[in-house]
Amino acid sequence: MIDKISARLPDVLAPVLHHRLMWLETVVITLCAISLGFFFQRNNVFQIGGEFPWIWTAPILIALRYGVAPGIVSSLILTSVWLLMDYLSGNHERFPEQFFLGGSILVLLCGEFSAAWGIRLRRAEETKHYLDERLSRITLRHLLLRLSHDRMEQEILTKPVTLRDALGGMRKLTAAQGDSKLPASYSLLQLLTQYCQLESSAIFVFSAEEGYLRTSEIGSPPELKSNDPLLIYALEHRTLSHLLIDDLADSELPSPFLVIAPILTSDKKQLGVLAIDRMPFLSLNEENLQMLSVMLGYYADCVNEAEGSRQFFEHFPEAPEDFAAEFSRLLRLQREFGINSHIVVLSFQNDENGRRAISQLTHIRRGLDIPWQFKVGDRILLANLMPLANTAAVEGYLLRNETMLKESMGIDFGEGGLTSTRVDMADSDPTASLMRLLEARND
Repeated sequence: MIDKISARLPDVLAPVLHHRLMWLETVVITLCAISLGFFFQRNNVFQIGGEFPWIWTAPILIALRYGVAPGIVSSLILTSVWLLMDYLSGNHERFPEQFFLGGSILVLLCGEFSAAWGIRLRRAEETKHYLDERLSRITLRHLLLRLSHDRMEQEILTKPVTLRDALGGMRKLTAAQGDSKLPASYSLLQLLTQYCQLESSAIFVFSAEEGYLRTSEIGSPPELKSNDPLLIYALEHRTLSHLLIDDLADSELPSPFLVIAPILTSDKKQLGVLAIDRMPFLSLNEENLQMLSVMLGYYADCVNEAEGSRQFFEHFPEAPEDFAAEFSRLLRLQREFGINSHIVVLSFQNDENGRRAISQLTHIRRGLDIPWQFKVGDRILLANLMPLANTAAVEGYLLRNETMLKESMGIDFGEGGLTSTRVDMADSDPTASLMRLLEARND
């Protein structure tokens, strides 16, 4: 209980987003401060001329919590109450301009402080969210690669198409069929049937009006009901569930399905549910279920990034899939939260020295960077997408490249036809900037 309270305390004291009760809280907190003034000092409710104007604590607290506008409203309430009290008392005292002016200025400063740090907090949270999601995708792909290698030797004779080729085809299908909520879901079932030995299964999506609706199926699986114990466990724990889970009580069984797996993206957004009612007994093992979960996660990420990738591919059809997907994510971070990134394009002559330089530069890139090598006219270009990189990071990257090329090959930038250009994601249209750059290189 204490842990839950401590976890919620920052949101209570300094909420990131304004909620519906913000204005009600503004009025209530301000009136409570006035009431306390009546209780402790009836003759001078506002502590005008006192040692410290404690009544301004309420507007300051509101401004720090919610920003400038609610703080100003609280200050206006104080001013209105003073005028009303002065009118009802009949004394018609001189309005304390300095008292209310100084307090209002202090409230404005606190509100601006709150707004500035609120923006910084949101940017930091979005940056952390992006890095966590990127780490989740990388971990998922590494696990998929390990599982694929473990099976490669025993399946190479019977399955000439590798898992990597199959997943690459799946990514292209989701990008091409991005209109539906779960594009290429039947192709996903076919792939899972081949690699995870499924006999009867279906993919369902949730509809608030009609419950779980199947989008594709193999075999003859039953309908998925919302009260299915495996489904409830999978949704609560956001993980794959099966009949051998110890946490499922015997009274909750049987379920018509053997396995139910939510289709989750790296940021834990649920797209649908895979339900399996028949598969070989020997296939119901930890390794096979792990492979199933990883492939579903890979598919979910493909669907999640399909729209942004498709728009990028319209302009750059030869771009790598990772480059296109990451470009759309970083563009969203820039437009919504002002978190900047850059693309650095290095141009080399199309000769042995140029190809060797590109190979060396590709190996010294940052861990987050994504390279894209392509030819334009008689030049070889290396476009390096640098997530979360400001101008200083770009300058450092170029300096490292220049130092490495000079030490290993004796080449300086500007010599031997080496040039560099950068595209800022903060541009009004970075896609157009990249297109103009490539067109200029082609000319």
